Amino acid sequence: MSRALKSIATASLLNSYTGSITKLVALGADDSEASIQRIEFGAMTYPESHFTASSIISGSIQIPAGSTIDGPIGRFKNLAGSFLIYFDA
Repeated sequence: MSRALKSIATASLLNSYTGSITKLVALGADDSEASIQRIEFGAMTYPESHFTASSIISGSIQIPAGSTIDGPIGRFKNLAGSFLIYFDA
């Protein structure tokens, strides 16, 4: 059963994103990579100040173009390249 997503955004440059993220897709040519500086897994809470990540990965994480990272993701920080961000809410 597929779920309807509420919105899709693009991420590029060194920016942080917060929300109920269901999936990230790395963009670029076949031989390129996008990088994440930090990603926090877990279901986003409202207000955001109550969010507690179930897992945090930080450092330079290389993601090959076309690869996906499935959530739930509450926060992530882009380091290089571009991503599609699929939000649930």
